[in-house]
Amino acid sequence: MDPGSIASAVIDGIMIGGAYALVAMGLALIWGVMEIINFAHGDFMMLGALFTYFLFISIGLDPVVGSILAFAPIFLLGVLVQRSVINRILDAPLLTQIAATFAILMIIRYGVQAAFGPYTRRLVSGYMDKYIDLGFTIIPLSKLLIFISSLIVLLILYILLHRTDLGIAIRATSQDRRVAQLMGINVSRIYDIAFGIGVGVAAIGGGLATLFYPIFPEMGGFFALIAFIAVVLGGFGNVYGAYAGGIIIGVAESVSALFIEPALKDVVAFLIFLMIILVKPTGLFGKG
Repeated sequence: MDPGSIASAVIDGIMIGGAYALVAMGLALIWGVMEIINFAHGDFMMLGALFTYFLFISIGLDPVVGSILAFAPIFLLGVLVQRSVINRILDAPLLTQIAATFAILMIIRYGVQAAFGPYTRRLVSGYMDKYIDLGFTIIPLSKLLIFISSLIVLLILYILLHRTDLGIAIRATSQDRRVAQLMGINVSRIYDIAFGIGVGVAAIGGGLATLFYPIFPEMGGFFALIAFIAVVLGGFGNVYGAYAGGIIIGVAESVSALFIEPALKDVVAFLIFLMIILVKPTGLFGKG
């Protein structure tokens, strides 16, 4: 195998991994703070993609800008869902939590399908015919923008969690919510914000994914699975580990496509998932 081809595949995987990482970071944040697995996470991501698409076709708004703007409405929707549903099941049995978040998934997915149809849409932007020449490989500008955006979001999350009072409150709540309450932290408000940020970041990932992925009501299912694997890979609740996990999966899929049928490359992600579960269930960056 030509080393140049492998290098190109690695670069391409890192770029795509940026979109995976955005969805995974949101899922990890929600688990880390609230200890609940949001099965509807991918469908919030799909809403971000759809929001970005409609902004593009209606007013011609740049999809990168549109993906950033998608954060606000999906954040607000996330807060609404948290207050009306999630907050009521935080102490419920695991199966109840799974059933509730799966019901949210169905409502979002098939609500979108009823409102906008089951159609597959594609966003055709000016980025698609622009490339960056690195000498040994060529990177599509659209994928480079996705990766750069993911790094910016990662930096913003780091500053939020480690350099602000809100971030300190979020981290304190994730460590022990009862102690956080005793320290005067409004835990319910923190849960609202954490869930809203989690799904809002996923919406940004969805908006950016429109640059290389078709938009349809069920698109979130695939990204949710990849995000879950990335979270397991990085260690549950570890936002930065989830980012690394998303990049690793993107690279693994891209490189493996050189050696196996491209249609089977997604199987590689699930093989990685099984190996991590068997060898180090706490993830590469988790404790234990």
